Amino acid sequence: MTLRRDVHTAFEAISPPAAGMPERVLQTVLADHASRRRKERIMFRIRAPLALVAVMVLIVMVAAVFVGGRIVRDWNAFHNGTPAGHSLQAQSQFDAQVALLERRPLHLPTVSAGAICPVTGNNNSAGYVYGSGPVYADGSNGEPSAWGNFFNISWFADPRLTGPVLVRGTDLQGHSVVFTGTGAYGPVIANDPAQASPALHSEFVFDAGHPKLRQNGYGYFLVRQGLPKDAGGCAGFQVDGPTFTETFTASG
Repeated sequence: MTLRRDVHTAFEAISPPAAGMPERVLQTVLADHASRRRKERIMFRIRAPLALVAVMVLIVMVAAVFVGGRIVRDWNAFHNGTPAGHSLQAQSQFDAQVALLERRPLHLPTVSAGAICPVTGNNNSAGYVYGSGPVYADGSNGEPSAWGNFFNISWFADPRLTGPVLVRGTDLQGHSVVFTGTGAYGPVIANDPAQASPALHSEFVFDAGHPKLRQNGYGYFLVRQGLPKDAGGCAGFQVDGPTFTETFTASG
């Protein structure tokens, strides 16, 4: 036995057994490498869809801006009684014309409580009960609520009439006629929860040249209007357009 073999024998006697250690180390390294490759592939798969999702989110946000803007414009148009079919520029011009009509003072008769109502309905040549033209109206039966009495009134515009028409009224004792729903315009002066549109406005506006319906060629506009419970039974109306002003008195 040589000195070299004696040294190796002695070293092996004091060292822990390492049988198969190199193979295990190699397998561990390979397994770790394979695990990293799988993670890289997974990260790549996730990273690519995330980029696509980001693009889709951006598209949805842009679409939401446009749709939201349209909803806001439509809501504002509905809330302010805007006639349909107006562009923003046309609507601005329409509102400016209405503002000029609103500056015209009311010229309506006054009636004392208990006095005879000076009704001016005359079943005019156009076949409607009220108005001398170019705007006319037909009455309806009253529908009471806790706040007051309401009427569904049919308004008619001459086929040749264009532009905005402003309608205002009082009961000739100082109570303003109120309007609700489509066509209601101007300040809100009261509210009635019993109505489909609770806000009660002091004016009614329509675009004579763009009616949704026509009757015998006349533009047809239906509006719900009313007076408070303590109002008198005699009401006067003033109708203003760009080229005319007419008044009439009705009993209800």
